[in-house]
Amino acid sequence: MLFSRKPAPERTRVEPGFVRAEPMPMVLTETDAREIDRKAAAPEKYKPYRPIPGVVPEGTSLAMDEAYGPGVANSINNAIADGTVFLGYPRLAEMWTQRVEYRHMVGTLAEEATREWIEFFGPSNENKSERIKALEAEFTRLKVREAMKTVAEFDGAFGIGQIFLNTGLTKLSSDLATPLLLTPETFTVGSLKEIVPVEPIWTSPNEYNSENPMRLDFYRPTKWWVMGATVHHTRLLRFVSREPSQILSPTYNFGGVPLIQLAKPYVDNWVRTRQSVSDLINGCSIPVLRTDMQAVYQKVGIGGLIDRVQNFIKFRDNRGVFLSDKESEELQILSANLASLDKLQNQALEQICVVAQMPLVKFSGISPSGLNASSEGEIRVWYDRVAAYQEAFFRPGLTQVMHAAMLNIWGEIDRSIDFRFIPLWQLDEAAQAAIAKTKADTRAVYEEMGAVSNDEVREGLRSDPDGLFDGASLEGGGYEPLAEQEGRAPANGGVSVSLFSNPAAHTDNDGV
Repeated sequence: MLFSRKPAPERTRVEPGFVRAEPMPMVLTETDAREIDRKAAAPEKYKPYRPIPGVVPEGTSLAMDEAYGPGVANSINNAIADGTVFLGYPRLAEMWTQRVEYRHMVGTLAEEATREWIEFFGPSNENKSERIKALEAEFTRLKVREAMKTVAEFDGAFGIGQIFLNTGLTKLSSDLATPLLLTPETFTVGSLKEIVPVEPIWTSPNEYNSENPMRLDFYRPTKWWVMGATVHHTRLLRFVSREPSQILSPTYNFGGVPLIQLAKPYVDNWVRTRQSVSDLINGCSIPVLRTDMQAVYQKVGIGGLIDRVQNFIKFRDNRGVFLSDKESEELQILSANLASLDKLQNQALEQICVVAQMPLVKFSGISPSGLNASSEGEIRVWYDRVAAYQEAFFRPGLTQVMHAAMLNIWGEIDRSIDFRFIPLWQLDEAAQAAIAKTKADTRAVYEEMGAVSNDEVREGLRSDPDGLFDGASLEGGGYEPLAEQEGRAPANGGVSVSLFSNPAAHTDNDGV
């Protein structure tokens, strides 16, 4: 069954945890009574998301399955506190843009996932350098890298990111509702104008299959409303990294679970702990004056006693002096133990990193403390986490963008060209030199024992993407020692061949 928008009466929105009072009609039907009783009994915990005005045309609504009944609504307050209820895009936008903990969590993952970015490659037996350069230029023109970073931020903040493939159609064009087939017949050269990240608050699903779970489009919208325009899902690419259960898809507007919603309980604990520590430090000591209250009260009265205390508070600092009676009064300072406050506060901060699975040094910039403290292991694990995120989150949609870019510049899809994500972990120069020395020694041993020939070693040097001679031209007989070349022609018949792509890089100041 394909569910679509249908006319429906306007319903009063009930906020989580609250019941909106409605005017009682003069004549109350049995249906109205049951509806009022249902709302008054308890609000729904997992109600379908309703978009803001203007996204969906007036007089239409999305046919959805019945949400969870009121039986689970008794735990609504705890569910909101635990981050298990969709908070809505306006509330999520407030959290993401105005609290630094959420912004760092989302922004760090998006920046790391697009920092080194991608590289294109083709088959080793074909020269695809010109096409790869053209494809790189097209990605630069379309600002694909920036768009993917924005989509990753939307995914962390709202649970879903979407990219619109703009082929020049107007908002009112009926062709937006038709599939965008990535074929030369339907996707002509120069038709891709731009790719646009769309914030999910402006979109709402139009159609989805809820009858046959053995189809790929089960609980996946085939069309979307975008501020009143119907757009086919092939034109509005969907990026989600945390899919909810299918029965909860209407609650999350058919998107995913926002990362900041999952982190809300941990951030709330951190904020409360941070404020508690600040309050404790601000009032860590309490002065106690032991005196004869009755005698003081009889002598100066309650007003004089209060004035005495206020004067002490007013001048209370390291240079202040408090006068007390030598015989009948005693001043004592009670101080709280502040020895473990830093550990308690750091533990609350570290708990935030558990949600995003990132090391503390990446989240906050705080390095580990202590003797021989190092975060190298945590950084390696974090880079593996980012690599897995790139493959699962970016690759499906990014592949479609790459094919659309190919059709836009060549009129065909070159499936021999693909891309890979550049690893975030990079070796320093000393480590690279050590690995190159080990490889050279290994090749020398194999050549000496006769396992490989000199030409095979040179071909391995040329095809090694991490070596010094990657892509070099190895035609000819190879290098001879410089001393043997002085004063005579090359031994290979007058042709001197360089293993480097730029022979000028191996000349000294005299041009030799």
